[in-house]
Amino acid sequence: MAAPATEQKPWEGGVLLYCGGTDYAQLGRTGGKTKKEDLDKESNYPNLLRPTRLKTFNDVKVMFIAAGPAACHCFAGDSAGNLYSWGRNEKGQLGHGDFAQRNVPAKLAALDGKFVIGASGGRNHSAAVCQDGSSFAWGINQHGQCGTGVVKPAKAPLKEDIILTPTRCLIEGCTQVACGIDFTMWICDGRVMTAGNGQYGVIGDGIDHSYNAKDSSIQILYEAVATPRRVAGLDEVRVLRVAAGHSHCLAIDDQGSCYSWGNGGYGRLGHKIQQDEDKPRKIEVFTRRNLVPSDAILAAGGTSSFCTGVAGQVHCWGKLKVNGDNQMYPVPINDLVGWNVRSFACGPGTFAAAADNSVITWGAATNGELGFGPNKKSSANPAKCEPLDGGHTHQVACGIGFTLFLVDPSHSRLPEAPEWESSIPVEEAPAPEALAAAGAKGGNKRKAAGEGAAGAAAKGKKAK
Repeated sequence: MAAPATEQKPWEGGVLLYCGGTDYAQLGRTGGKTKKEDLDKESNYPNLLRPTRLKTFNDVKVMFIAAGPAACHCFAGDSAGNLYSWGRNEKGQLGHGDFAQRNVPAKLAALDGKFVIGASGGRNHSAAVCQDGSSFAWGINQHGQCGTGVVKPAKAPLKEDIILTPTRCLIEGCTQVACGIDFTMWICDGRVMTAGNGQYGVIGDGIDHSYNAKDSSIQILYEAVATPRRVAGLDEVRVLRVAAGHSHCLAIDDQGSCYSWGNGGYGRLGHKIQQDEDKPRKIEVFTRRNLVPSDAILAAGGTSSFCTGVAGQVHCWGKLKVNGDNQMYPVPINDLVGWNVRSFACGPGTFAAAADNSVITWGAATNGELGFGPNKKSSANPAKCEPLDGGHTHQVACGIGFTLFLVDPSHSRLPEAPEWESSIPVEEAPAPEALAAAGAKGGNKRKAAGEGAAGAAAKGKKAK
């Protein structure tokens, strides 16, 4: 039974809590050794099994938190408009001008004075939105996913275009940004803009931007879309919110409709068939008597999608469980019926919701990212995160192997939260040659981001 909601005062910032893995170089990866093989992994890179305070933010009012289902790095914005980042940084996705991993949150000096109001992380790139409607992006840009209008030739020994510090995107009037694996979406004055890798049709302009790179044989590559372009088919409506999964996109408009496009594998687009869509298509379930409310939650995971329907019911579709069946169209999540969900987030296969005076988490967790504590790691079905029960949680955010919570400073369980800070604040950056070798060895495999070989077999193909 859901606890009764309590009236909340205007948001003035809160306390960031973190749970999950801290060995960012290895989260979501299997096998192999790293330079840390001689260290005591348990003491230096623990799994934080319950929501934990990070010392960096002891005297900071955090206004928002962010990550992404393909991200192994995190963001937090404070009341002064500063943006902090930490986590994996092999492609410069932290924005600090280098490849050094940060195990302790660090302020992005390049965005001083910009007043950041939102951010998002892809697999190896990141983007932020500022109060004045500008957007900045950084990290890998080989597909144009940073939206700067150009993909520069790689400088040896690197094999890709990498932007190490925040660079202005070619958009204006931005209010939200969402990053997929290798593409980016922006809402600009109620319109959706996209840039990056057009595979599966995620650019939304009616084509997948593929071409054959060889005359004598077949080698399919994808054109880099470096200049953000408007998504076809949404010009007649005002878009309120977008969400990016690994390789699919969601949007809701001011008319109560929900749209999806991109990779149709596992039914993640909600159209009852496993077919890619190269431009937005309305999801039939959210029509007539089941229109999407203007304050709906919207979220996309590795192979799953979520949206609020009538009476605040959270609907889900796609593949939510590793060994479960595909849900080909939106259905209400029975375990969330009756809850007033205010924030929802997806990792590759984990999920978190802030509702009433509770936090609800579930999924295939491996690093304690559900926050249940030492006696329970995973949950196939939605379950209360007991350490956060009984107080207001403003926002949740998920990434690969971790979950962030932004709770009210008056939360009754805060005094119970442990505190942690890594004893290794900054990891020495690998040599560029090692980074190039890692990329050639398979750094861009879908498996590393949680969509394994089964995903490749099940991906929808566009009907001829």
